[in-house]
Amino acid sequence: MRNGRSLLLVDDDETTRDLLSMLLGGEGWQITVAKGGEESLRIVSQSPPDVILSDLQMPGLCGAPMATALRVSMSALSEMPLLIAMTATTASSAPAGFDDLIQKPFDPGDLLRRCEALWNGKLPATPGACAMDATEPVIAIESFYRMKAAMPAAQLRSLYDFALVDAEARIARMSEALETSDDTTYRREAHALKGSCAMVGALRLRTLASTAEETGLPSKPLTGWKPLQHFREELGQIRHMLESLLPSTS
Repeated sequence: MRNGRSLLLVDDDETTRDLLSMLLGGEGWQITVAKGGEESLRIVSQSPPDVILSDLQMPGLCGAPMATALRVSMSALSEMPLLIAMTATTASSAPAGFDDLIQKPFDPGDLLRRCEALWNGKLPATPGACAMDATEPVIAIESFYRMKAAMPAAQLRSLYDFALVDAEARIARMSEALETSDDTTYRREAHALKGSCAMVGALRLRTLASTAEETGLPSKPLTGWKPLQHFREELGQIRHMLESLLPSTS
């Protein structure tokens, strides 16, 4: 039975990789990263990890075909690494080929508990969906306090600042895509924004991004159009709440 802490993190978005590497590294995982399914195959052929944690929506090889390819490539191993899918979209079960599914945002400590359950031959509980309603706070309080307990305040503030600067850049690129009618870029940036927001518990902004990804470019009204104004207003709300929870150290 494997009981190590080596983990291959597979995600096409750099910000999500950085955020998760920071969070999971703080829990003692030894992190290697891959930008997609093809790169993950090259990495496991040289140094198979104990756990492979992969986003479900990526360009190229991903999802069930990726899981199949990984299992075929590692078929000679005496112990197969755990394959765990992660998503910021509501889902009820893991895709074919994966051992488990975990939904963003998740408690970094919960990942180890789920792995240990699988290593011990037990099925983990149903993935923890981050259901949201109108009463949800701007920042999910449980997620915030889990991270606050896991890292120094300055590091946590740095993580949130990093995520918010990235969100601003993605919203700007979505706005540019609106002006040029570039639906592909609009959806791609919305997808990446959805994932990074979920990891820091910005669930209202995650929902906005998820809707944008699903619906694509909105129609332009004749007058009074303020592209993505609701996204920018939500960013302002996040910053305001963050100041009350974790004042800037500068």
